[in-house]
Amino acid sequence: MKNYLVLTPDGMGSTYLQRLLTVYLNLAGYDYTNTHELLNGLDLVNGGLQKNFRGYDQSVEEITELLLLNKSNLVSRIANYHVKSRLRKKTENYFDLYRTCETVFCERIMCLRDPFEYALSWGIRNLSKTLNVYSIQERIAIHPEGKIYDIDPDYFVKKLKDYSNYMYWCEDNFKVTQIVNYTDLHTDPDPVLQKITGLDFTFEDVAGINIVDRNRILYNTSVYIQTKDKSLVPDKAEVVKYLELNKVIKSLIKSNKLTTDMPIKMNTLVDKSKKVKNFETLVDTYNNWAKNRNDVETVDWEKITTRISEENKIYEPKNS
Repeated sequence: MKNYLVLTPDGMGSTYLQRLLTVYLNLAGYDYTNTHELLNGLDLVNGGLQKNFRGYDQSVEEITELLLLNKSNLVSRIANYHVKSRLRKKTENYFDLYRTCETVFCERIMCLRDPFEYALSWGIRNLSKTLNVYSIQERIAIHPEGKIYDIDPDYFVKKLKDYSNYMYWCEDNFKVTQIVNYTDLHTDPDPVLQKITGLDFTFEDVAGINIVDRNRILYNTSVYIQTKDKSLVPDKAEVVKYLELNKVIKSLIKSNKLTTDMPIKMNTLVDKSKKVKNFETLVDTYNNWAKNRNDVETVDWEKITTRISEENKIYEPKNS
């Protein structure tokens, strides 16, 4: 079986992709474990790697050795920001680790996202001090209705630079075999997963519900609790199917094949356009950065409106 390595600067859906891919493969009848991040703690248990959030005390050499000793099927991740964080603490050579990853992981998946939305999401993360939420209750607590964010434009530009640095890091250190776009993953994940794995299989084949509907149910329920908009209440039959899928996910967590549940949507683009006080300023800031590059496009209100319209279709209640 193939092992899968996800490459990210974080904030591009890498946690969601790892969990999704692991659940997908296990539902398809294959035994896979998601170790999450390779650089902040691993254990070897009965010959297979599992997550242990030990921080950065494991050396790069130890991590490399553990990968070579592993006998289980893996879905793992390396986030560029963990490399940079480790290098701020001590000098390390990553050459052998990267080359070992080329050997251990047949599929090396590069995550991509529109850089404007990437930096915008990170701006909110920086203020909320939360990278992901995993439950309705968490989303409500972290992103209450009426919350307003004033994003530091300098921090926003820093994240745009991080995005560029990540692209160079991938190109310089890995032979990427797959590219996954954030929008595709959230809009229609089954074809993305089929392409990554080569399997002819969908979530609905076994679970009776697709992941887009799962995400819609969780996001809309949290917004319903906040707003009391009854149009957002999901259909009971859908909820029953979601709960069955959730049992499968919980069983994978219990058996240490997943470290957490799959994240749920924190804020849609329309949410961000309303909650970010200086949204228009950030559009201008982004365009000033983008106009000097030939690898990204500028954004305008027509593009943003189109994106909002397309994303809203995903979260539109089926019973509306």
